[in-house]
Amino acid sequence: MKINPKLKNTSALDKTTLVLGLPVEVFAIALLFSVFGAGLLISLCGLLFGGLLGAGWSYLLFAPLRALHVNDSLAWRVWLEVLQCPSLSSLDIVQKDIRILLTHRVIPFSQWRKQ
Repeated sequence: MKINPKLKNTSALDKTTLVLGLPVEVFAIALLFSVFGAGLLISLCGLLFGGLLGAGWSYLLFAPLRALHVNDSLAWRVWLEVLQCPSLSSLDIVQKDIRILLTHRVIPFSQWRKQ
């Protein structure tokens, strides 16, 4: 079976800049949380113990993110969409009036489908 050349993956989808296996946007937010969390732990628990806890905190942040993005570097966009609209159902569908343009007339989609 031949693959339609119009359906092949384009290079536009592959131009995601990765840092340590994460997209730059995700890496920046994770780094922000990691640095502030490690800084807070160091200020509360001292340099040695807080540094160890901060390293553990950083690992807890970055390990799941890398696991999520190992196969799909754009997966973070899907997660954002899920957070904005957690339940997708047929109630969210808005019916539209679709018209089919024929040679000499315009007919509704339901009538065209029956032909």
